[in-house]
Amino acid sequence: MARARVRARAASYLAAGDDLRAALCTWPPFSFIARCERLMRRVVEGGGFEPRRACRIALLSSSTTALLATALRAAAFRDQIALAVYEGAYGAYRQEILDPGSGLYSFRPDFVVLLVNHRDLALPPTGGRATAEAFARELYAAWATLRDRCSCHVLQVAFDIPTGGAWGYLEARDDGRRRAVSAANQMLFDEALAGVSVLDPSRIQLELGAAYSDEKEWLSNRQYPSTAALPLFADHVLAQVRAVLGLTSKVLVCDLDNTLWGGVIGEDGLGGIKLGPPTALGEAYVELQRYLKELQQRGILLAICSKNNPADAELPLKQHDAMLLRLDDFVAVRTNWQDKATNLQEIAAELSLGLDSFVFLDDNPIERSWVRRRLPQVVVPECGDEPLTMLKALRRGLYFEVVDVTGEDLARHGSYKLNAQRQAVARAGGSLADFLAGLDMRAAHGPVDEATLVRVTQLINKTNQFNLTARRYTQEQVRARAASPEWWCRWFRLRDKFADHGLVGVLLVSTGSECWVIDTFLLSCRVLGRQVEEFMCRVLVAAARRAGVAVVRGDYVPTAKNGLVADLYPRLGFVADAGSFLLSLTADEREPSSPIADVSGGQ
Repeated sequence: MARARVRARAASYLAAGDDLRAALCTWPPFSFIARCERLMRRVVEGGGFEPRRACRIALLSSSTTALLATALRAAAFRDQIALAVYEGAYGAYRQEILDPGSGLYSFRPDFVVLLVNHRDLALPPTGGRATAEAFARELYAAWATLRDRCSCHVLQVAFDIPTGGAWGYLEARDDGRRRAVSAANQMLFDEALAGVSVLDPSRIQLELGAAYSDEKEWLSNRQYPSTAALPLFADHVLAQVRAVLGLTSKVLVCDLDNTLWGGVIGEDGLGGIKLGPPTALGEAYVELQRYLKELQQRGILLAICSKNNPADAELPLKQHDAMLLRLDDFVAVRTNWQDKATNLQEIAAELSLGLDSFVFLDDNPIERSWVRRRLPQVVVPECGDEPLTMLKALRRGLYFEVVDVTGEDLARHGSYKLNAQRQAVARAGGSLADFLAGLDMRAAHGPVDEATLVRVTQLINKTNQFNLTARRYTQEQVRARAASPEWWCRWFRLRDKFADHGLVGVLLVSTGSECWVIDTFLLSCRVLGRQVEEFMCRVLVAAARRAGVAVVRGDYVPTAKNGLVADLYPRLGFVADAGSFLLSLTADEREPSSPIADVSGGQ
């Protein structure tokens, strides 16, 4: 922060911003965050802040929110999110939600954080379960009102579990106070609507213990949670915001020696590395691998980047009995003596993913520093050189938090693994047309509905490279367009002889009697190079012709990441016209061809 101040005084605002973000990545206490607030504002005003996304968050609470707003701004600055915050009047969240003329609705939030705590329930030691459940149902009604009046995502903070009650053990039994609060929380999780996610404060309570809530701060100024808990609490809020905005990290790249096992495989040999029993250190490496394996099973891609001889590096992955992760668990492997920043760039190119979706885990501080300096968009946790500190850093960072998991997420690893196999087949020779024809590709498509809403919204907010306009929408905004007769909204699925890739494409088109306008045209990077875009255009053209439309218009809005599709519309037969691209649907023009069979009946 000191260096950032010096650079800001010299008007080197970009460098000052880099320093300040690096400081905030060390998870400092709230006292530090408060001290850097003015500097953060100065950096932003000086043009030293380049946001990946912008959003507006409204804080509605039964407690004070000024310090939480400060912590959220710092976390958003660190995560390169341009954040505007609205603070509702203290304790007046019901009035803000129910009054259509309140400042909340004038603010037009993208997210509403609804923060309550166990004191709002005013429960007796026993016999309060009905009261707690009634309060939960009141929150359901608040969610519905917010959903009807503004297209926002609601982030409901569940109730913290009260501790230290006079009835002690009895409060956890039957109709006791702690049992009643837990029941109300379970109702919130069970009944969360589309567009609502629930933040579980017990995760933070377990990590911070008694420091989570400070009775003196509550009595003095109604501060909840405590100032000591605010940085971690804000990070949990921002993790869900990142998830909804499509900014969750997708790839975890790991070193091998002294990261996934103890020792150097090339020197210590298979029997000399520390992995598994009988040592505590060996078992700690197994715990780290277990966490990574569970990430992979949830759809996070794992890759290897290690300075090693390939034959040596593969030995534990293939032969060690205690190894939980095997070679097939990784979608990309770089074991060579090339510098790691270059290897990471090659992995990103191989996977067709942006480096800002990568997290790099390495025990060596020199390698971490090198990657940070060369590739500032990659997240590099300061994780130490012990397996348990690495595990703690991954948990604390909340890099891979999501609010929904789809079937496509769970199948992601298999899709990327098979992509590598296809690339190898393609490199072996033969024409591209023959190769694609041999894949036996079949696509289905249909109107966006409740069954596909979550995945469609996820793709809209996560897809960067094959995205013609990079417009982002909430679930409520997508739902409204899908239900409107003025929009044609379509999802696309793909399968081939290797795998079912699930829902991979989205078209949102504004309809008119003479001209249809493509608002959103995107495709998951897991199926690039398969000519799915031609198939999607073919379906669109057929629908427009059935509607008697003469012209389809498309726009390309350049971003830092979508140069891949700069020439897409001309390739599909569109003609440049006044900054847009037009496709005339005259009867004698052929629809775009595609090697993909339509299994939806062409409707």
